[in-house]
Amino acid sequence: MRKSLIAIAAALTCVLAGCAVDGTPTRGPIELQTGKYGSMQTRSAGEATSDVAWAKLRAVRLADHMIFAHDLDPVMVDGKLPTQPLATPANVQVVIPDTADLPVMKDFEYGFTLSSGNEKNDAGINHAVMVFRDDAAASAAARQLSDVMLKRTSYSNYERVRVAGMPSESITVHDAGAGGKQTVAAFTPVGQRLIYTWADDRNRSWPERIVKAAYDQQKPLLDALGTVSDDRRIDPDGLLTGTVSEDGDSSNPLHGAVYGQRAAALFYGDQSAALAALKKSGIEQFAWNGTQLYKAGSEGQTAGWIDYLVKDFEDDSSRKAASPQDLNAARCLTRDGAAGCFVAVGPYVGEAYGKDLADAQQQISAQYGFMKKLAG
Repeated sequence: MRKSLIAIAAALTCVLAGCAVDGTPTRGPIELQTGKYGSMQTRSAGEATSDVAWAKLRAVRLADHMIFAHDLDPVMVDGKLPTQPLATPANVQVVIPDTADLPVMKDFEYGFTLSSGNEKNDAGINHAVMVFRDDAAASAAARQLSDVMLKRTSYSNYERVRVAGMPSESITVHDAGAGGKQTVAAFTPVGQRLIYTWADDRNRSWPERIVKAAYDQQKPLLDALGTVSDDRRIDPDGLLTGTVSEDGDSSNPLHGAVYGQRAAALFYGDQSAALAALKKSGIEQFAWNGTQLYKAGSEGQTAGWIDYLVKDFEDDSSRKAASPQDLNAARCLTRDGAAGCFVAVGPYVGEAYGKDLADAQQQISAQYGFMKKLAG
């Protein structure tokens, strides 16, 4: 499930001595089957020294102040792409194509976008907050970005409209596309930030309601932001070192980052329910790389979060699966085309997904070793 940057072909068996990880005496050494992942511990992240790294770090922090799609309408239960930090003008093109070279994008600093749809996949939203150099740039961005959308093409026929209740500075457009889909998009500057929401459905009243609700819910979150942190440390507590690094030639823009509590909830279908479960487990930080790591409030709060992860992974095709060799404490499941494994070490919860059970087992076994080092 995870796309990655680095492929290390060497396989490694992590050998520990003494007792099994669940405390049961054994007759021989413990051999965790980690495959190639045993040598793929994520390095310490250090500081965001480059412009792009600094933009991504601020975007990741902004994610802690984004709306929840499920709160706009409970039918929005299926997370979609793009959902990611926006660190460059090129990133913005995954939200609105043909915009990277606009004059105003020279003043673009960072942003975050999220997307969601319903189970039938006949209605959906894309929402973003983009931060610009100053208020004037954000207002110019509303005009220039909407102008791109208003250009007539063989597949697009947007026109400016008004949506009741939206502020006067908002620019709203509508397109009655092929197949009866009604699309509404709104661009609303709020200080140096731009709130953008796109929604579509067969009934025009639904996307109009969604863009209004998105603005109404997003603005208070931005108003409460306060002073933006100038701390350039990507991972002050070293949580990423408790994960497996990316494996491959491409990089997931969500990886290599540590997200706050509310941001962590963004990646679940019912974000408010996820946030409640995160709070119950005392989880305030979530590290995401090739595998994922959560830090609970205490060792006693990890089991509840693992229960939540297992339930979230389950569907009609899922089945309980064997724990990895010599790692009986790990819980694993399979479902059509994927497998997941979960384990706790002290206050930490590790989460790994693979294309099959053996792959997920190797990842969680490797992550277990990294988590032991992190826990000390």
